[in-house]
Amino acid sequence: MVPGCVLSWIIPTEIKPEVSNHAMDRRTFLRSAALGAACAAAPPLSVLAETAPSAGSQSVRIHPAAEAGKLPHIWEECVGSDRAIVGTRKLWLDDLALVNKTVGVRSVRFHGLFNDEMGVWPGGAKQPNFLYIDTVFDAMLERGVKPFVELSFMPAALASGSRTIFWYKGNTTPPKDFAQWGELVGALARHCIDRYGVNEVSTWNFEVWNEPNIIFWAGTKPEYFELYRQSATALKSVDKRLRVGGPSTAQAAWVGDLLNYCASQQVPIDFVSSHIYPDDPQKAVFGEGVHYPYEEVIPRALEKMKNEIKASKYPDLPLYITEWSSQNPAFIAHTIKSTIGLAEILSYWTFDNVFEELGVPRSFMNTSFGLIGMRGIPRPSYHTFTLLHQLGDVRLQSDEGPVLATRRHDGSVAVLVWNLIPQAPGHRSSMGDPLVQSASEFAAEDNSIQFDIELDGAHSFRHAHITRVDDNHGSLPRAWKEIGSPSYPTSAQIADLKKRTQLTGPEPLFMKQQGVSLSIPANGIALLEFSTAPFRRNR
Repeated sequence: MVPGCVLSWIIPTEIKPEVSNHAMDRRTFLRSAALGAACAAAPPLSVLAETAPSAGSQSVRIHPAAEAGKLPHIWEECVGSDRAIVGTRKLWLDDLALVNKTVGVRSVRFHGLFNDEMGVWPGGAKQPNFLYIDTVFDAMLERGVKPFVELSFMPAALASGSRTIFWYKGNTTPPKDFAQWGELVGALARHCIDRYGVNEVSTWNFEVWNEPNIIFWAGTKPEYFELYRQSATALKSVDKRLRVGGPSTAQAAWVGDLLNYCASQQVPIDFVSSHIYPDDPQKAVFGEGVHYPYEEVIPRALEKMKNEIKASKYPDLPLYITEWSSQNPAFIAHTIKSTIGLAEILSYWTFDNVFEELGVPRSFMNTSFGLIGMRGIPRPSYHTFTLLHQLGDVRLQSDEGPVLATRRHDGSVAVLVWNLIPQAPGHRSSMGDPLVQSASEFAAEDNSIQFDIELDGAHSFRHAHITRVDDNHGSLPRAWKEIGSPSYPTSAQIADLKKRTQLTGPEPLFMKQQGVSLSIPANGIALLEFSTAPFRRNR
């Protein structure tokens, strides 16, 4: 989750304690990737021409009777979280139940399953202890969410060194004995099958380590490949149905290399996984002489990895993006549409603000990761995924534009519309933090867009409803300022914030003969719902 560059604030064994909470946005450390550099750009993907203009009006025609393909909700397959031990906390579990219910999240991936705080291999032990893992996995499954099992970090008793990362000191060194690591992985697999049954565990994904190409792995690339081999072999020796993959790299790296290694060494692999953030250093991701706008980095990186998979001995392997992030509603919507057909999982990092990589949060309104803020208060990003969940699973044909039109099982049409303001040089933030880039920043320029949405052809829709997410709808920053920006909100203030940040709607929208008109402010989104009968939903 941190960029592949020299990070001046990181020392070999831990994070400097004086780092502020603002530094939680780890992708802003990419100062070496200057967006202002004059680089050659490749021709844009057709879908990437759909970034909305900065102001004015736009007309989009939608064809309700014409399908454009399926829309698998790949963003719901998995979300990220801090580390395994926080899965024992009530707040984390409450947030998990909420995102499962309202966002449709099916699995959660987190670091540190084997951290010493999980008690998996205490010093002097001759066999692993899975009591805390059972506590976390049981609680997840009880809430209808599967583990996406990231195999990390190294138990100190098995480690070859003492190098650690983050406040919680996850050991990043290779094992003293790689075979012993394989025994641990195999023991975990057998234990999970004994506890949950192979039919359940075979639906999980086991991912080997996290971002071994940067500071999360103190070993070499060949040593990571050996770690992968031991892990994959151990899992398949327990049951061939267990799913294993990697390289779980930052910056879309090592995909072709791992596939070549697996082919040459006959090592099992069921999926490819990697991470990409929009402000990753483009030289590292794409090579010399290539530069894309901020909004194009994620889909371009997925396209690159997909091509590497197709060129390998495993051309049909699925691609899982197990980390990406933004707090900008319009950027999230744009990214979802821009990556259709390029991955099978698009796992957002992270689902809640129980997040302690740099220690205990130092401010209530911190700019750290999370769809849900502190104390379970929803952020605009959470509302964005809530609206995405309400889209249908069939795409409809439409004109080019910042819209995603779908048909639902009941025959109604759901259309997501957004107004994405392109990221300016100097505002490079993987969070797309609305505190940095918000509607208020562009108010003087009136960067709202007037949309005319037309339903083409014969249809029976007579009712339209709208739900908005923008600076005036579902905004935690705005609500917090309205109650006086308290550093330590009381229980009553927290309840008030939850009330103030709830989405309003769906609200009726006047429907002309063929469609609707609406205005969307900078970086805002709106869900339009068209139906034959008056629409009701209990929120």
